[in-house]
Amino acid sequence: MARALSQREKNVIIGAGIFLVCFVLYWFIILPKREDLRDLKESVEKLRAQHQEVERIRAQHNLLKKETDPVMQKILQRKKDFDLSAFVAETEKLQKITRNRETTLRPTTYGNFEKQTSVFTYEDNSLYQIVEFLKEIEKPENVISIESLTIRPKSAADPSRLNLEIRLATLVPAGRGK
Repeated sequence: MARALSQREKNVIIGAGIFLVCFVLYWFIILPKREDLRDLKESVEKLRAQHQEVERIRAQHNLLKKETDPVMQKILQRKKDFDLSAFVAETEKLQKITRNRETTLRPTTYGNFEKQTSVFTYEDNSLYQIVEFLKEIEKPENVISIESLTIRPKSAADPSRLNLEIRLATLVPAGRGK
């Protein structure tokens, strides 16, 4: 029949029961919560890194905006009918340089602005004429960039006379210009 358990057996059974309860609590409650906490900490770190990246990009954007605002103001202050080809023609007249050919490239739209690009070819000019012409074109208030520039001697016999091919670009508000 059933015999009475000794004190030692009772202690072993109680100890085993406490161990089993602690094991079940740890395995099924504490361990999953620790994993959830670890996952939550990883998520917080990822979000913190993303936030720092957003802040870095925002600071970079503000710096670029601060740098480009004066340029945009210069573009917006131009005459409404500003045309790259007409501007270059005026500069050519002032610098006494003659254009041989112009190729206007298709405008490209960037948001509220349109990029006008043209390739100009000049033949038989002195270095001084070319330098003075480029100085006038590149003035910051003109907001015109030189995308490419090729200078070649007109001939091997007379290297002091030069041919120039220049690709100029500028931005104008979309819908204005050409």
